[in-house]
Amino acid sequence: MIANGQPKYRSVGVLLSGREQFSPYFGGALARWTYEVYSRLSGRVEVVVFGFPTKKTNLYPLRHETSKVWRGCALVAMIPLARRYDEMLWLRALIRRLRRFDAVHVHNRPQWVAVLRRMGYEGAIVLHLQNDHLGHWSGSALDALAHGLNALVVCSDYLRSTVASKSALLDAKTHVVFNGANLQLFYPREEVREPKTIFFVGRFDPQKGVLQLLQAYERVLDAHPDAKLVIAGTTGFGTHRETPYVYQVRELAHSLEKNKHAQIHFKGYLDHDKDLPLWFQKATVFACPSLFQEPFGLVNAEAMACATTVVGANRGGIPEVIGNAGRLVDPENIEEFAAAISELLAKPEYCRGLGQAGYQRCREMFDWRVTAETWVTLLDRAGSLGSSSIY
Repeated sequence: MIANGQPKYRSVGVLLSGREQFSPYFGGALARWTYEVYSRLSGRVEVVVFGFPTKKTNLYPLRHETSKVWRGCALVAMIPLARRYDEMLWLRALIRRLRRFDAVHVHNRPQWVAVLRRMGYEGAIVLHLQNDHLGHWSGSALDALAHGLNALVVCSDYLRSTVASKSALLDAKTHVVFNGANLQLFYPREEVREPKTIFFVGRFDPQKGVLQLLQAYERVLDAHPDAKLVIAGTTGFGTHRETPYVYQVRELAHSLEKNKHAQIHFKGYLDHDKDLPLWFQKATVFACPSLFQEPFGLVNAEAMACATTVVGANRGGIPEVIGNAGRLVDPENIEEFAAAISELLAKPEYCRGLGQAGYQRCREMFDWRVTAETWVTLLDRAGSLGSSSIY
């Protein structure tokens, strides 16, 4: 986007999905991505984030707007037959403000593209997916989506593969932009590294594989009775409930503590910026045993930024993050999972070497500054296509 030889000052309206708050405490990965990337483009991109009401004391320091209509949307969402109109009502309340932006950046809501076009938005639309929201769409539906947007951005080649074979039109508009880590917060500190410490952080959800990690740890104790396991996370963003799954995890942990003198520490919620870096820096090994096809796995990049060796699931986009700079396992093969961790604990030099390889890989590929530069280039390309290309 060049005007009279000078870069054009871009304006972007960002649409967070669902009920996500734009907060480091109560928001999720989409809110963090938005802050980390657009904060690095200050002065080059005018951005306004539209989303669920968030207390000013909890907001990321970027401009955030909402609508009083959210109360009506919340009410409509509770009525089974009216639920489908919840999001349309939300977009209708925002469309007048959205029309003034050069581009609209839509997070994780492909169905919003057609709605925005029907409401008369004529600027560039960039659809950004961090999860598999299109794998169940038919080829014709994907072709129709391609006609309505300027670019589809996904966080991994795995996610791109879920649609590429079904729609050549959409694949031609698809770009892979990796997520990043904040290298000013996440960096190695070998002076605080603790021996034989296994760390996990994530949502307390069956898909995240916490139970499988405990089962693997039980076998690790046979070879390394002094190994320590640190588990951080809650069932929600900044919130926690004692669900049946949490109870099952705690029951196994208590059994291991009683019968094998295991050292298991539950840390609960960790502040991402203030607390989390230290736990990565202290760990010998970081475990990411996701049972589902996780599209990226940002925690792996943050662990690698701290030169902490990762044992990750061989699923989804996780292998793209780890590459050859860590260990990939089937998290449901408990013996394989335990053997990988045990070998790393038994061979400190080997473990440190993988950690250093991960550190170099992260600096080259998963720095938020690299992501931001890639993103602004993509915005230029999307905007240069012109509105005529989308009909």
